[in-house]
Amino acid sequence: MLAAVVVPSVLPASSDDYRDFALSAAEKALSQVRTAELVVTADAEGNVLPPYRSAVLWQARDTLATATSDFTSEEVPDAAALAVHDECLPVLSAAAAEVAAVSTAADAGPDAERALAAKLRGTGDLLAGFLERHR
Repeated sequence: MLAAVVVPSVLPASSDDYRDFALSAAEKALSQVRTAELVVTADAEGNVLPPYRSAVLWQARDTLATATSDFTSEEVPDAAALAVHDECLPVLSAAAAEVAAVSTAADAGPDAERALAAKLRGTGDLLAGFLERHR
């Protein structure tokens, strides 16, 4: 009986609920992408200690993985929600992949980090645009 009461409050019941869920995932991703961009840029300039970089980026990867997993596990209730899904998921996936690539870029040197920071900036702009369009 308890499951019948809890489940409807967790699953999106309408395209508006699903859009709100997508907005939440995009907000979390945007926060982590912008944070990673700042850390990568500072690291390329030699202004970040490796343990700090590692801790910040671990948090960003974890938050992005959770947001993406939660988003993809939600049932898409209708065609309007599917359009939101199809717009949001590729950007969430790109954000997760770019944040995951930070350690490799750091090992490759400052030029690789600057290039990744530019990609993160672009992905952040895509997330910000998604949020603006759907609020």
